[in-house]
Amino acid sequence: MSYALLTLALAELCLLVWMVRRWLGERDNVALLMLLFIVFPVMLDATTVGSGRWIGFGPTLETMNRLRFSWFVFSMPLMWPICASILANAGFAWAQHRLIVPVLLLIAVVVGGYEAIQAWGNEFHPACVFDIKRYVFQVPAGQECMGSQAGDGTFGLPITVPIGTLAVILTGVLLWWQRQWPWLALICVALVVVIGLPQSDATTFLSYPVDGLLTATLVFAAVRFYRRT
Repeated sequence: MSYALLTLALAELCLLVWMVRRWLGERDNVALLMLLFIVFPVMLDATTVGSGRWIGFGPTLETMNRLRFSWFVFSMPLMWPICASILANAGFAWAQHRLIVPVLLLIAVVVGGYEAIQAWGNEFHPACVFDIKRYVFQVPAGQECMGSQAGDGTFGLPITVPIGTLAVILTGVLLWWQRQWPWLALICVALVVVIGLPQSDATTFLSYPVDGLLTATLVFAAVRFYRRT
């Protein structure tokens, strides 16, 4: 499992490098620029979890896990201005008002920053599954290690996470319905299926490739509809 996650992280790193080069050639693709702050934590997430077996439990791995959780919580509200920017480029008139994206971005930074601070200060607990070592808010049953207990921790993911996910799903539906571009909507279907699966060790890590594919599809949507108004 660790090797699979590190392979996924390498693929996401390649995507990140491609995005940087693409943005440097365009300079004003706002959606693509904001997506850099999504792809990086997705890559960091896979890298941290995949490398835990070699780093081992301790302050270094705990700090890396705090960073990945906090950045994830911070990045989810960014889906709001990202989706608005993609829809504006795709020709949706209501999204093209010059204040829509800046206002949504300001709200996302404030809300995401507050939630990230809360996440960083939460208590973390060691969890073990397959060959993976990581720190989590709450230890799933069957993943206890080093004295941790299943259910340790009280922090729950903030409401911004499902709202950000809903924004992506609605964007996918609109692009399919109005612009005949079904790919984001189809990947969202896969995401919903994974979320709806019974919780187990396997389904926990199935979300990693789906999240990576969803993020890549958002990137290609930002490129596909760039300046198409």
